[in-house]
Amino acid sequence: MFDARRYEVRQKIRIGNTYNIYEAGADEPFLESAQKKFRLKEDFRFDDPETGEERFRVKADSVLDITAAYDIVDSRTDERVGSVKRSAKSFFKHEYALLGPDGEQVATVKEDSWLRAVLRRGLTTLIPFSYNIEGSNGDRLGDVSGQFTPVRDRYTIDLADDGLDPRLAVIGTVVIDAIEEN
Repeated sequence: MFDARRYEVRQKIRIGNTYNIYEAGADEPFLESAQKKFRLKEDFRFDDPETGEERFRVKADSVLDITAAYDIVDSRTDERVGSVKRSAKSFFKHEYALLGPDGEQVATVKEDSWLRAVLRRGLTTLIPFSYNIEGSNGDRLGDVSGQFTPVRDRYTIDLADDGLDPRLAVIGTVVIDAIEEN
């Protein structure tokens, strides 16, 4: 699990946010997730689709979406993988910080362009979203590319060969998608 550099996320057609996560080229998902509904704080569980065993959990540290950090924890070891936190400058163009286990920022996930961001929000949500993942020094660590689908989200996460924990990048991207309801 999480040995690849390329992943695909497919949102299922259901009430609420439900996702399947695949390693590139795989026919079967290795994780599935459903966002818990009607909670004061966001709550996600990522399970093994074969066994139903919980592999990761994500919980918001506060009730307010705009100020929340979403902590990602390995359910088997109780190890903190990291967190996702919305940037203060994320109003028109989405931007999130990926924080490592120690709480230090290790990457930023930024929406691709101002123009497309405005068009997505003002004109139509059918324009696929796209994000760049950058290290603290501005190096490219990966990107997230949405694909056009009229009903549910489908996107690819490509990671560079070094520097970023794929668990943080992939699970963090799913959390961002669910928060933004892309």
